[in-house]
Amino acid sequence: MRLTDINNELLITIAGLLPQEDLKTFSFVCHKFALIAHSDAVWKERLYNDYGINYKLPDEDWKDMYARKTTDPGHSKMCPHIGHVTPKILEPYAVKYQQVLNWLPKNLNCSTCGSVCKDTGLCLYVWKGNVRNRCKDCAYSYHKAVEGHGILIRMNVLQMFCFDCKRLCGESRGDSSESYHVDTLLKTLTHDSVKGREAMERRQQCIRERSLYAEQADRKSVSQGKYYFVERLWLLTWFLRLCDGKIGEGPIANDALEDPERPGKLNHRARPRGNFKGGFSIVTPFLWDYLVNTYGLAGKIYTSDDIVGPEYCELNESIVKWRLN
Repeated sequence: MRLTDINNELLITIAGLLPQEDLKTFSFVCHKFALIAHSDAVWKERLYNDYGINYKLPDEDWKDMYARKTTDPGHSKMCPHIGHVTPKILEPYAVKYQQVLNWLPKNLNCSTCGSVCKDTGLCLYVWKGNVRNRCKDCAYSYHKAVEGHGILIRMNVLQMFCFDCKRLCGESRGDSSESYHVDTLLKTLTHDSVKGREAMERRQQCIRERSLYAEQADRKSVSQGKYYFVERLWLLTWFLRLCDGKIGEGPIANDALEDPERPGKLNHRARPRGNFKGGFSIVTPFLWDYLVNTYGLAGKIYTSDDIVGPEYCELNESIVKWRLN
């Protein structure tokens, strides 16, 4: 058999195993080999062989995906293990998820240790069809026992967690291709049920609000224009709930920022940061409007326009000295 008689599928597999310099040499053999070497299918093979990644965005090339992955050798943005989870593999877990949606809170218990999970959420560990309900700790123990690369699903908040990469998958820190793959999997899991769609909407709201916090709260750029004051403990609690996959609870507790000696005025003794009542954070006008419209407001509206006068000198100085990024 001549080399040119080898079918394209086998040649793509071979080319996908070659280092970059050897792939160049491969492309010089003949016209057919050159076409194979420059085909996008080879980059798909190389991406999987080198990094274990088998997913991408629908409208991008495998070569572009490979180039992005080379900048993420530590898997902080593209998890190689989530790719082993497919809609087909998720089918038995989707059945279990739909069952759990209709359970009463008193029945949301870990089947291993018996702990109540109505607040923390029951979990599924996607590994070889095992659909047992577990708490996160028991799921991790199972993960260590089977020495697998399964993915944890927190059913109450639709979060997918990789124990090997030690992070949430498909969230704001991840690559857009990972987010797309995770969304596809979660749509399979929720099976377009009413409660499933509601859970997906809450998940998207959490991700969106976490991005707003990162970009438009307590940043140096915020302090350079007009900004609004938000009671610090409320904003911190809101953000921590978002990190846990849960929507915040209103209203904004700005009544704690009012000066007890001058009703309607911002307390001049208030200071930035600090996990104490009366501390404040600053947010952009856009984020302020979003928070008020979404969660409501208890207390007054205080902005950078309100901190004028000698009584606010120390407060203004504390903002200037505030180490904002």
